[in-house]
Amino acid sequence: MKNGDPGALELLYKRYAGPLYNYGSKFTADKDLIKECIQELFVNLWIRRDFISFPSDVKNYLYKSFRLAIFKKAASTGKNEEYLDSESYPFSVTLTIEDDLIAGEENDALKTKLQSTIAALTDRQKEAIFLKFYENLSYEEIAEVMGISVKATYKLMARSLNFLKDNLSKDDLFILFVLLQYKLYN
Repeated sequence: MKNGDPGALELLYKRYAGPLYNYGSKFTADKDLIKECIQELFVNLWIRRDFISFPSDVKNYLYKSFRLAIFKKAASTGKNEEYLDSESYPFSVTLTIEDDLIAGEENDALKTKLQSTIAALTDRQKEAIFLKFYENLSYEEIAEVMGISVKATYKLMARSLNFLKDNLSKDDLFILFVLLQYKLYN
């Protein structure tokens, strides 16, 4: 892409537009804003390709750039005023549980319990969990995407996991981690 190959940009777009859209949908329900940010991200990559260094990890670079684009666009359109400077911003994770894994009336209660426990996490905790288990990012990559230190990432994940541990039975916690691992590899 840096050498002017439009096919390379197309390949990047095809590989990352869907996952970026999914990530953006965790911040806002405004589908047009998400699509606009994705489009602007790839247009800017093309326009500024001569000035962009070679990132050590393309996925990380795109996620971080996209996250900032969402924050800036939402702030500039007045949708969320304090996005960039705030520790509190909207981020929602919905645990999609395959019917094969959890089915039936009794398990609907478990699904509801798992969903409500995850919903009780802070938005930053949900984002870290999403990036770790849904996007399979390392702690270093999560730190880069979220703009925090690696140490802060470890603390954030530890608090998240401790909260889940404190609010779920051992069996429910085991099921949650099996589901997260299932999500990670499928």
